[in-house]
Amino acid sequence: GRPCSGRPPARPVALHSEQQQQQQQQQQQALRQQQQQQQEAALKRQQSQTQQAPSQTDAKAPQLQSQASVGSTGSGSVAGLDILQGLGGLSLDGTSVGGGAVAPADGTNYLTALNESFATMPNAADNERTRQYTPQNPYPTPASYPSTPSPIFDNPQIFEKLGTDALFFIFYYAQGTYQQYLAARELKKQSWRFHKKYMTWFQRHEEPKITTDEYEQGTYVYFDYETGWCTRIKQDFRFEYSFLEDSLQ
Repeated sequence: GRPCSGRPPARPVALHSEQQQQQQQQQQQALRQQQQQQQEAALKRQQSQTQQAPSQTDAKAPQLQSQASVGSTGSGSVAGLDILQGLGGLSLDGTSVGGGAVAPADGTNYLTALNESFATMPNAADNERTRQYTPQNPYPTPASYPSTPSPIFDNPQIFEKLGTDALFFIFYYAQGTYQQYLAARELKKQSWRFHKKYMTWFQRHEEPKITTDEYEQGTYVYFDYETGWCTRIKQDFRFEYSFLEDSLQ
């Protein structure tokens, strides 16, 4: 006879394959049934929630209507529901309209508080600084003395009537003010020139003896604000133009 090939019978392999297919089909069917059960449970929960929502809405409707009527009668210019929305869902009696319990407000009138808030609402003028005078070096003085500068010093024409000493005093003691600017402008009209290095004012006593593109040299009158508060003569002084303050016209 023919020698044995050593191969296993084919029938047992086919039976094993059919068993695996049946097991897979059973697992798939069980998975589909589980998914179907989950979908049915979710659908039932959704239906129960939908049925409960109308009952809650119906229960809150009379409360909303009563609160709206109170708000509309309390203020002719603001609707009741708008007031409730502006209060973040709070009713006028301190309860919550949008859900969640809120403690009573102990009789607080929310509508009155809302009207008061509109009365104190900021406006464009709040951005401006208050022009309140504050002395740089305060000192106790009699109450009958003037406590604020006179507004007449805001008039540029007044500085045309002031003497040189008054202009120098305003320039050195009203630093960073409009009055300092007016005093400096009037001093320039009187041919005074400010020296940025020595921080004082110079005026030609006579025509310069030497004049170049960088400086002029001659006899000058200058104001001594540090030691004598007076004018002095400076002979043979070289005024370099790089120290001349010329930004103020």
